[in-house]
Amino acid sequence: MNLKYDQLDILEKEMEKLSSLHRIVFATACCERLYPHYDILLRIVREEGWDGEDLFRIALDEIWQFLAGKKVDVVRFRQLYSDCDQSYPSDYENVDTPEAQRAADAILNTLELCIDRTTQQTISVVKEIDETLFMYIDYLRCESEDEYLEDISHEELVEIVANHPFTVREMAKQSEDLQRLQETPTLTPKFLQWLRTSSENGGKSLLDLS
Repeated sequence: MNLKYDQLDILEKEMEKLSSLHRIVFATACCERLYPHYDILLRIVREEGWDGEDLFRIALDEIWQFLAGKKVDVVRFRQLYSDCDQSYPSDYENVDTPEAQRAADAILNTLELCIDRTTQQTISVVKEIDETLFMYIDYLRCESEDEYLEDISHEELVEIVANHPFTVREMAKQSEDLQRLQETPTLTPKFLQWLRTSSENGGKSLLDLS
């Protein structure tokens, strides 16, 4: 299985073959690659006086614990969703941290997936990744005078994004995770630990930001 950027219909069909728990695993691994963007925002806003708790990290950790067999009820996930949603430091957000909101939204979508385990919720998480890649790679393109194309079409930009090393690596990782999940009917602690750590990218995000 080789997933391609901007072809969510193919991913959706593959997701339907997985159990609801396996879909949560896939989404949570995606969140790990986005989470460093939120952590960057936290460091910035804490320097400006924000002293809130990192509830998004707590939520991700609790989802992994749930996947490993810890009993967590729907009420707890709903509470986590509400707490995270209310804790996002939007008053401090600035134009330098647009990826943080998408990371937060991906985690919120994954919490929803724990409550309502639909394929579409999983796709919503991947859409946050696609949008993150699209916006950041376009930003890099515009920053480079040699590559800036004033009249570039949307289709051409999608092609640039699809072939960028960040996107190629992310699609390869999603393809690997999907294949391993399809081949692993039982979510053992060893498998979950591999998936979680293999998504961490040395503490960097899927854009190599930290």
